[in-house]
Amino acid sequence: MTPPDPTPTDATPLVVIVNLHKSFGPKSVLTDITWQIPRGQISGLLGPNGAGKTTLFRLMMGLLKADSGALRVDGHDCFADRVMVKRLVGFLPDEPVFYSYLSGREILELSAGMHDLDPSAAVGRLDGLIGRLGMQEAMGQYADDYSRGMKKKLGLLLALLHRPPLLVLDEPTNGLDVESTRLFFDLMRELAATGTTIVFSTHLMDQVERLCSHAAILHQGRLLTAGSLDELRSGRLLEDVFVDLTTAR
Repeated sequence: MTPPDPTPTDATPLVVIVNLHKSFGPKSVLTDITWQIPRGQISGLLGPNGAGKTTLFRLMMGLLKADSGALRVDGHDCFADRVMVKRLVGFLPDEPVFYSYLSGREILELSAGMHDLDPSAAVGRLDGLIGRLGMQEAMGQYADDYSRGMKKKLGLLLALLHRPPLLVLDEPTNGLDVESTRLFFDLMRELAATGTTIVFSTHLMDQVERLCSHAAILHQGRLLTAGSLDELRSGRLLEDVFVDLTTAR
């Protein structure tokens, strides 16, 4: 089933997923996923390790092709139109990988050029954020020498470099200390307030409670529920809802 391409409005979901299936050989990883991600909101994708969160994000980025179903970002098929989708999406993987012989600034400049942006101007727009992240000195150092937390910060800078309308963040606070995690929360709220749509995966309930207006729960490759946080909780703790849904399977 292929969803229609409505004229985008604030009420039109930015991401539309319909009856999505993905297998690797005989192993089914995602089964019949249907989900809509609203524009200008922060949505959390909850699920334990192995639930299929990373696979879903890779499909969203056009890095993998679904076996069946539809996945569109702003009306664009995520695989067939993957070049356009990469212009619309900033992606932060759980374990960012960089060219080890380049400095942080050189990696940002290289990425800017790949987006047809002026490298100096694009990186210059990030100077304030580089300072907030405490990455000024690291910009001149080889990325291969970065700690895990520093690599996450550089990955976030790369995701924001081309000012995309959608941020897809895979376990973004893994490897970050408490101060950096709080800064991440502040940045996500600020970006959403300016209209950026954000979806991030996590297995930490408190992050979704503190940051998100919408959430979905993925378990064993199936989307158990999705909607606004108030709808999902219905006056209960999100953790209780999660446990009830996942242990009933």
